[in-house]
Amino acid sequence: MRHLLLSLLAGLLMIGGSSFRNDRDVAIADGILINSQSLFRDDLARWAAAADRYLQVTEQWVTGHEKLEAVRAAHVHTRLAFKQVEIFVEYYDPYAVRRYINGAPLPSVDRSMPGINILEPEGLQILDELFFSDSPGDSPEDLLALVRTLHQQIQSTVNYQSGITFQHRHVMEACRLEAIRVFTLGLTGFDTPGSGMAIPEAEKAMQVLFRQLLTYRPLLAQKTPELVSELEKLSGRSAQFFTEQTVFEDFDRLNYLMEVTNPLLDLLSRMQSRLGIEFPDETPHLPGPLNHRAGNLFSPDILDASFYSRTVMDGGWDARVRLGKWLFYDPILSRDMNRSCASCHHPEKAFTDGLPRSMALDGYSHTLRNAPTLIHSVYAEHYFLDLREPFLDRQIKHVVMDEKEFATDFFTLANRLKESPEYNTAFAEAFPSPAGPRISQSSISQALAAYVGTLTGWNSPFDRFVRREGQELRDDARRGFNLFMGKAACGTCHFAPGFNGTVPPLYTETESEVLGIPSNRDTLHPIPDTDPGRWASQRPHDQAPFYYGSFKTVTVRNAALTAPYMHNGIYDTLEEVMDFYNRGGGQGLGMDIPYQTLPSDPLDLAPHEISDILAFLHSLTDTTGMTSRPKNLPRFPRQPEWDLRYAPNP
Repeated sequence: MRHLLLSLLAGLLMIGGSSFRNDRDVAIADGILINSQSLFRDDLARWAAAADRYLQVTEQWVTGHEKLEAVRAAHVHTRLAFKQVEIFVEYYDPYAVRRYINGAPLPSVDRSMPGINILEPEGLQILDELFFSDSPGDSPEDLLALVRTLHQQIQSTVNYQSGITFQHRHVMEACRLEAIRVFTLGLTGFDTPGSGMAIPEAEKAMQVLFRQLLTYRPLLAQKTPELVSELEKLSGRSAQFFTEQTVFEDFDRLNYLMEVTNPLLDLLSRMQSRLGIEFPDETPHLPGPLNHRAGNLFSPDILDASFYSRTVMDGGWDARVRLGKWLFYDPILSRDMNRSCASCHHPEKAFTDGLPRSMALDGYSHTLRNAPTLIHSVYAEHYFLDLREPFLDRQIKHVVMDEKEFATDFFTLANRLKESPEYNTAFAEAFPSPAGPRISQSSISQALAAYVGTLTGWNSPFDRFVRREGQELRDDARRGFNLFMGKAACGTCHFAPGFNGTVPPLYTETESEVLGIPSNRDTLHPIPDTDPGRWASQRPHDQAPFYYGSFKTVTVRNAALTAPYMHNGIYDTLEEVMDFYNRGGGQGLGMDIPYQTLPSDPLDLAPHEISDILAFLHSLTDTTGMTSRPKNLPRFPRQPEWDLRYAPNP
C-alpha cells in the first residue's frame, strides 16, 4: 500500500519538468535522464548485494563462523552503498528512509494509530550504534533480527525505486536536498553514531551528486559552457577536501560550506534556470518551506516563514503585521490590563525576559517554564517548549486563557478592542474581507502570528560572513563553528541554518530532546528536574514514556542575549550550559535519566574549545529591525481609564 501511494505521488510530481525548446535539446535531455536512471539502478543493485552480504555475514557471526570485524565491515559497506543511492531514495521515499532505513536510533510513536503504538528504532543508524558499541555480542540474536528486517526493507525499497521514472525537476531538487543533507547531517556525524564514518560517507554522497550533475554537461556545454567549467572545478574542490581532510574532528566544515556547499547551491539555481527546468513554485507542487532558488544555505529567504505560520501574503499582510505589533505590546489583552506579550518577551533581550521562569500575572508566583526567544521561533512544526500547539496563530489561545498569564478570554478581548476607533480601523485594513466578525479570536490570533512570523534574523556576523558580504569573523568563532558542527556534536540537534531542532533538508519536522536537566546547580549532588515536558502536553501520542522530560530544541541564535538557559532557567551563563553538555548531560552528572537522548559520554572539550564555541554563539547575535516598540498604543475615547494602562515604553 505504501508503495502504491508513493507511485501515485511520483506521478503527480511528474507534472512539469523541463522546457527544452528544440528536438536536439530534447534528445540530449532525454539521454541524460536515461543515463541517470541506468546509473541509479546499477547503484541500487549494488546496495541490494551489499545488504545480502551484510545478512549473510551477520548470520555466520551469530553461529560463531565469522568475526565481529567482518560484520562491522559489511555494515560499513552497506552504509556506503546506501550513500550511493541516498540522493534519490531519500527524494522519492523520505518516510521509508526515516522509518525503516536510516532513521535516528530512538523510539517513536506511530501517529497513524489512535493509541500509543511505540515503534522501536530500526535501520542503519541503530545498527551503527549497536555493532560499534563495547558489547555487541551481548544480544547477537537481536542484532540479527534487526539486520534481517533491514535486509527486507532494502529489498522492498530497491524493487520500488527501480521502477521510478526520473524528471529533470526531480533531479535538480534531489541534488539540492542532498547538498544540504550532507552538510547538515552527514558532516556532523548525525548519521553515524557508532562507526564514525561520517567523512567517507559524505565523500561518497558528494561524489554521486557531482556525477549526476555532470551528466548535464552536453546541454550546459551548448547553452552556458562557463557553467561546465564551474561545475568541474567545484567537483574537484569537493574531492580535494575529502582527500586532504580524513579525520572527523579536523574537517574544516566552515571552509567546505563557503567553498563547496554554498557555491553548489548557487550553481544549482543558475543551472536549473539556464536549462529551463521548472522550480517547485512554477509547478503544481505540494508547498514546502525550503526555497529552492536560494543560492546560499544562510540566505535570509532560505526558509519560508509563511509556510510555518500558515499565513497568506495577500494585500492585507503589511496591515496585519502592524496590527499584530500593536497587539503584542498592548496590555489590553490581559485581565487587569497590566501585562502584554512583551512583558515576558522583551525585544532588548531577544524577546526573552531574563528570568529563570517568567513572573505570573499575580506578581509573586511564576509560570511553569522559562520564556524562550521569539526570534526564529516561527521555523517550527510545533510550538511551546512541550510542542503542544501545531499552529502558530493558536499559540495566543494558551496565553490568553492561562491563569498565570493573561487570565481572560477572546470574547472579552474582542469587546474591548471594538471600543477603540483606531483598532477598528486597523482590523478593517488587516482583514478587509473577513469570513466572520472582523474582530474575533481568529483575527486577533492571525495578526499576532503575522507579527511573530516577521521576527527572523539572518544578518548576524556569522550569516554575513558566510554570504561573503564583507563581514569578517574572528578566528575563535571560526574554530567554534567547526567544533559546533563536529566534535562537540551541537549541530546534530541544533541543525543549520536555523540552529534549532527543525530537521534538514526538508525542514518540516521539529525535534525534542531529553537532556536530563537538573533542578539545582550542584554538580556533585544533582537532582533531576521533575517537569514532564512533552509527556504532559495533552497530545495523546506524546504520552509515551520516552517523552517524559523531553523539550523542544530551540534555536541557539541570539543565545548571548537570552540568559538564563534551559526550560527551568537553571543555568545563568553559557559557560554553565557548555559544562553541562561537556559532562554528558544528566546521565553524565550521575542522575538516572532512563530515556536521555543526549549521549551520556563526556565530550572531552578543552577549556579553549569551549571558549571557541562560545565565540561562535556570540557571532549568531542579530536583532536588527526587531527591537522597536510602538510609539503610541490605540486609545479608547469611551473608556479613558483604559488609556492609563502601562505604556509600551515603561
